[in-house]
Amino acid sequence: MMNYLSIFVAYLVVLSIHVGIAMGQIEVDIKTDTKPSTIIPSPSDDDQLALPFFIRLHLIRHGETHANVQNIVLGQGDSPLTENGVNVARLAAESDLINGSKLKYWRHYCSDLERAHRTAKIVLGIEKDDDDNSNEEASDINLIVDSRLRELAKGPREGYLKKYTHEEAIELRRLEAGVTDNNISIPKLESLDDAYSRVVDWVDSIIEEASEDYENTCDDNDDVEPKVYDVFALSHSALIRTIIHKMVDHELPTDYKKTKEGSLRIPNLSRTIIDIQPYKSKRWTPSLNRLTDVSHLNDAAKSGPPYLYLSGDHV
Repeated sequence: MMNYLSIFVAYLVVLSIHVGIAMGQIEVDIKTDTKPSTIIPSPSDDDQLALPFFIRLHLIRHGETHANVQNIVLGQGDSPLTENGVNVARLAAESDLINGSKLKYWRHYCSDLERAHRTAKIVLGIEKDDDDNSNEEASDINLIVDSRLRELAKGPREGYLKKYTHEEAIELRRLEAGVTDNNISIPKLESLDDAYSRVVDWVDSIIEEASEDYENTCDDNDDVEPKVYDVFALSHSALIRTIIHKMVDHELPTDYKKTKEGSLRIPNLSRTIIDIQPYKSKRWTPSLNRLTDVSHLNDAAKSGPPYLYLSGDHV
């Protein structure tokens, strides 16, 4: 009885396959092709599709400050720009590579610390000079001051020479306060992960705005190149270094490891460009476009690439 039943079931299966082929519903040989169709993506595949635009982050470090010259750790403290810092920022403002008619930024951001805010205004040409009648209020550039781009908080070392370690800086604070215990005020110390977390939040917000802009202003057309949203972002050395390491560390040249502590040199007014490709799944992938470029300053490093520390300038 069981043999007859098995034969009958097999007959029904074969019959259904032949009927399907006759009706055009089965287009592959089910005996040899068990792979899912690649023509119609599954929902999970659809989530991995790249959006038809990308964000190009132009990460620029602020101009030279008095604390930079004195080898003092600033962190989230502040220091005014030196005369040289102002002049180099004005030199950058004259370059089409960083601020000119050939490059139109979609958004303009800067750190909320004054050294970065002032540098951004100079580079973008919206700071009023003492001997100039220009008015930054008349500019059509909307410079967004964002605390997520501020420098890493350096803890007890803030305000002290770079030569002092964390523990030595705490001891100096005790001596200045005239105490021997820990009853002293110490500036906030921020981890690299915490700092990068606020950067990720900033990038996510930019992608969200760009998505809305693209939907409102662009038509879907597979033949059109992906739209580029250029974003000006003037920030600080340690935060830019953190962004580089967290996003594109695997793309860095190997010779940067020759520097002390394997760190990266981020020259004042240098420009690092990172492209951000967003996906439908809300994730995004970064890629390195340019590393600590100073060609717009006509002041390249005396020897070696600008990302390498020169002798004596890394303390």
